[in-house]
Amino acid sequence: MSFVIDLLCFLLVPLLCWRLVRGAVPMAVLPILTGLAVAIAADRFGFDKSALGPSPLGDTIGWLGVLALAFSAGLETRMTADHAPRLDGRLVGAALAALALPFLVGFVAAVSGTMDAVLARPQGVSPLLSAAAIGLCLSVSALPVLVGIVRELPMADRPLGHLALRIAALDDAILWSGLALLLFLHRGEGAASLPGGGLPLAAIALLAAMVALRSRIGRFLPDHPAITVALGISYLAAGAWSTAALGLHELLGAYFAGAMAPKPLAERLRPELVGRVALFGLSPLFFAHRGLSIDGAVVTVGAIGASMVLLLIAGASKLAAVHLAPPEPGLPGTERTRLGLLLQCKGLMEIVAATILAQAGLITPTVFAVLVTLALVSTTLTVPLFRLATGSKNAQTVAAGR
Repeated sequence: MSFVIDLLCFLLVPLLCWRLVRGAVPMAVLPILTGLAVAIAADRFGFDKSALGPSPLGDTIGWLGVLALAFSAGLETRMTADHAPRLDGRLVGAALAALALPFLVGFVAAVSGTMDAVLARPQGVSPLLSAAAIGLCLSVSALPVLVGIVRELPMADRPLGHLALRIAALDDAILWSGLALLLFLHRGEGAASLPGGGLPLAAIALLAAMVALRSRIGRFLPDHPAITVALGISYLAAGAWSTAALGLHELLGAYFAGAMAPKPLAERLRPELVGRVALFGLSPLFFAHRGLSIDGAVVTVGAIGASMVLLLIAGASKLAAVHLAPPEPGLPGTERTRLGLLLQCKGLMEIVAATILAQAGLITPTVFAVLVTLALVSTTLTVPLFRLATGSKNAQTVAAGR
């Protein structure tokens, strides 16, 4: 019975809401918003939120869904190169700037102590590591959500969208690498060692083999649906197991497994389909449960205000980075602005990153709530802001032609 209630509240309700608003609010936002609303209501009205969930089976399904979502994000990094601009020094520099400037702004905001009322670090955690965790979340550009946005763009805007995807793919890879480094440093800070025995060596050997075979075995893979699915599950399981055996997070391995999959396998797995199944059918339970896990008491006016301030400075720094280091020479200012508006989208990747960091103890529940709120607002505003900037650009073009 608990599983049925879980499904009704945290899978069917977000889906119905998404249909009612006709997709105006991204599906990425609605599940965690549902869970957060229940958590706040439970605090304000004094009822037991555990009566609604999570159920053990619902937790398992949601966890499998978010693993599949991270895997599909990795697969997308293999696919975007087909339509995206050529990777050169200027594009890499733009991607690094779009990541580094928001990271530095978030790091300074956290380490300076000016927002300690809501951004205070957990007890026993280095202020530098905690500040780096917040900066990393502020620097995210959400590749899976951007893929969906770009697919819906008019043909005239597709080249700009593909440029955004190329930059987001690079930033996503750096994000997950940064998460792995933070978790590794945090383990060292706590004087924890790697798991004993041969498991770490086996995990490293398996990851190394996946990297080495990435571009060599594609032509030998049979093109059969059942074999393709089996290989996809094997890659996902191998990546998740490897990072878990190294004392890191399974989601890191799921993402890297997708990014290291042979190109033919990535194409046959159809990342768009994997992502949609995970986003609409499985992962809503995970994200709703993350929202439900937030203590409604920490969602205060101060926390919401802090999330809006961080949203402004993160978005402004992302726009500034694109203007200061454009990925193409001679890119007009209006196009840089529209590109920056796409890249400021945080999507589910920030929520996933914040979840990993919260579970590791690098950020407090209050900071987690702030970052989740920031991600929700950022994702919701991306398409309206992009359309507004596009309408302004079109109006300027018409005026100039008169």
